[in-house]
Amino acid sequence: MAAAAAVLIAATGLAVTGLAITGAASSSALAAPRTGLPMIPAWRIVKQVHNGPFGGFSTVIAVGKNGGWAFNQGSVPTAWRRSGSTWTRVPFPGKSNEVVVAAGATSPANVWAFTAGGAQSRALRWNGHAWTVQRSFAQQIGGAVVISPSDVWVFGQPVFPGAGLGAWHYNGRTWSRVASGHGLEGGSALSAKNVWAFDGSDIAHWNGSTWSRTSVAHLLPPKQLLNGPTLTGIFAQSSHSVYAFGNGGLEDEGGPLVVLHWDGYQWSKVAEGNFGFGTQPLQQASSDGHGGLWIPMPGVDGQKSYLLHYSAGHLTSVALPGGPNRIFVDTVALIPGTTSVLAGGNTHAYAALGTNVVAVLLQYGV
Repeated sequence: MAAAAAVLIAATGLAVTGLAITGAASSSALAAPRTGLPMIPAWRIVKQVHNGPFGGFSTVIAVGKNGGWAFNQGSVPTAWRRSGSTWTRVPFPGKSNEVVVAAGATSPANVWAFTAGGAQSRALRWNGHAWTVQRSFAQQIGGAVVISPSDVWVFGQPVFPGAGLGAWHYNGRTWSRVASGHGLEGGSALSAKNVWAFDGSDIAHWNGSTWSRTSVAHLLPPKQLLNGPTLTGIFAQSSHSVYAFGNGGLEDEGGPLVVLHWDGYQWSKVAEGNFGFGTQPLQQASSDGHGGLWIPMPGVDGQKSYLLHYSAGHLTSVALPGGPNRIFVDTVALIPGTTSVLAGGNTHAYAALGTNVVAVLLQYGV
């Protein structure tokens, strides 16, 4: 995935409750809030799209403070371009049964989207004027990173037939499969010589010439019946701070979740919680602008969906607008230079999945 995706606020601002007004307070005080009080950041829905029972924003990215892209799966994927607070649909060469699973950008004229559909996938690029297909693959893409117009990586998807994709690199002219990247999934990059990915219980690092791997199996949840502990995502924050996420893989519901951290010298487990990730595709995460992380936890088979905030060794579940049983969030992205965050997913009727589905974009911050 692109080098970042989204995150949270200071720990004191995670939960907001109603303000009780007692004593001499009048009803006019309820209708006219006092001015001069600081606004508390909160998640809010900023865009809704109705486009069928399988609609939902699968990927969102921010490009600078005012730009960005979001991709809605639907019957065919659609692309929405952000300009400040406005989202506008842009022609996109999506195919039936495709989903945009990853995206990245280095400028408004160098935006990439990566799709998965069946046993195939595609890499598409926006040059500032139009979307065009750059490459098709015979396996599924799971994650990608965009470093520059001439430096792009794609990685496989572990759950579906993309596990055989491995790591492919684009140098601005041609795509080539890198032998040392066999089996790699996910991806997050800091520079051309500092790229991270994972494979099962191994974390891989690209130094500009080859992929090397380190096993973190001893940091993952213990193996139990119907349990296949594995890595599900990675996020490179800086040269001395890289996070990876592992999951116990308890059948559909997943869990427990572990957060691993690289301090520039070694990997350690910094947090663990009874949060399930299920069998969703690769897990996204992003910085919150305060050194912490936003981690989406999509619901599976009608389970609750929520966002996790990680900060200083603690995981906190954060409720979303509309109630946790009515909204799924799959993707998050920090708006550069701010502490505001974008997110994408869908709302639906909890008792009847696949009905009353509305694709939604959310934003965090004041």
